[in-house]
Amino acid sequence: MDASPPSKEGPTAPQRYIYTQADMENFRHSSARKELLSFVSAMGRGLTASTNTSTSSYGSLLPHCYDPSAPLATLAPALASLHGSLICMSSTWMDGNHPDGIPPDTTAKARFGNPAFRTWHARLVERSGGMIRCLMGCHVKYNNANVDGQEDIDRILKECSDVGYKAATAEGLTLFPEDKKKSSSKEREIITELKAYLHDSFGHPIRIDYGTGHESSFIVFLLALCKIGCFSWSGNGGGSGISSASDISASGSNNSGNSGGKHSKSNPNPEIIGHAALSLFHAYLEVTRGLQRDYMLEPAGSHGVWGLDDYHCIPFYLGACQMIARDQWQQNQPRQQGLGQMQHLVDEEGDKSSGATPNNPYLPQETTAKDTLMLQSNVTKSQNDEDRYEPWTPSVIHDTATLQNHRQTYLYLSCIHFIRQIKPNVPFFESSPMLNDISHLANWSKVSSGLLRLYEGEVLDKMPVVQHFVFGKIFSAGWTPSKKAPEAPKWNFVNGPMGDECIAPWAINRGETGGGGDAGATIPPTNYQGGMPPTRAPWAK
Repeated sequence: MDASPPSKEGPTAPQRYIYTQADMENFRHSSARKELLSFVSAMGRGLTASTNTSTSSYGSLLPHCYDPSAPLATLAPALASLHGSLICMSSTWMDGNHPDGIPPDTTAKARFGNPAFRTWHARLVERSGGMIRCLMGCHVKYNNANVDGQEDIDRILKECSDVGYKAATAEGLTLFPEDKKKSSSKEREIITELKAYLHDSFGHPIRIDYGTGHESSFIVFLLALCKIGCFSWSGNGGGSGISSASDISASGSNNSGNSGGKHSKSNPNPEIIGHAALSLFHAYLEVTRGLQRDYMLEPAGSHGVWGLDDYHCIPFYLGACQMIARDQWQQNQPRQQGLGQMQHLVDEEGDKSSGATPNNPYLPQETTAKDTLMLQSNVTKSQNDEDRYEPWTPSVIHDTATLQNHRQTYLYLSCIHFIRQIKPNVPFFESSPMLNDISHLANWSKVSSGLLRLYEGEVLDKMPVVQHFVFGKIFSAGWTPSKKAPEAPKWNFVNGPMGDECIAPWAINRGETGGGGDAGATIPPTNYQGGMPPTRAPWAK
């Protein structure tokens, strides 16, 4: 997850700060770690914040559900643009039949790591600037726009999603070019920092691997967007926030030193963060699962079969919080309340043929209360979908029908379904023993709290993972690193005159040109001044 070296002309890219155990101790006690963990916790808490709401503003399903038919319902304009970009990445970048697709290299023989992923990641680096400029543009354009009802909100979000989709295509390079004359240095600085986090969110192009560190980089990316105000807008009840690009720049600077866990007046509440994260993670997982499946990314830092999952941790935590919200909603809802009210209407109407339901433009005038009850019953049966009053304990993951029917609305079930899909011939207790053990817990509260502790202990407190974190000004490190990032040597071994041997610099004539792959390259002069003389075979002349 190392960021690219800083450009000589542009803003300085985020840099590594964790090299030694001393740096690791500094990170453990830093505001950056506290802030990241608080943000993850807020995502989980936010999913249970609206469980007492009788009518959902989050699409057509219940408050704790994710509605795949209305994925933008909980997003601000900037996040709707990001969602559109993620959809483009998952639907076209890996599709071998699409003109813009990058199919896996079928000639590669490695067990893990298809080299075509390097081409995919290079495209991400190439187009990420346009994607970020697009989402920031959507935020500036619509953040303080006058919103006239839900229809206007839906129109704005759809427009932002569509333009975000275009930003991730080849067309985005011309639609959202970098304009140094119009953009301020602060704006370019923020875009450079956001790009670094986004580049690290989908795996390492050299190692061709993916793990919880890359997943954490995506969370840092979302945290940075939250800190510059992109989670809030008047359409989702999050306040007006930021109205111009200069305000974004100022927000990024002012928030860089905020301590974790404290919310400024412009920060959204956990409910907005949680439901936005749920929608974005569904889109993000579509991308990462495609990468894991098609390019066979190696699990980075995985504990193998004894880990929670080969690649992810946070989606399980968010999914468990969703299940807690479902349990709480069930406790707050009288069983079959809706059908009971309809039955009361039938009792009042009896069999009177004149019992038409008045003032209902969606039903024929001759529809009776009995017909209405039948329609309501049919809807409930056709939704088979909710089983909304059926209690689900963590052991529900062993029910194949439940996984299949509800994987699109419940993130935890989606994660389990994907594991079973990519490991179809292995018993679940063998392929995922930790998840299997978790399924025997009594309730989802224990699952959720345990997964958050697992993320803190096995990700944020493990140096092999966090040593690759990069820090900028929005997500900042409050300490001085123990050393600078290592630089690649200017020259190393050189090919010998025959092109198939390596010769020590002192064993050849100074100024001699090497052959083979470095033909024509002048070997740097050496400063050999005694010491152990060069060795020579007895038969060499």
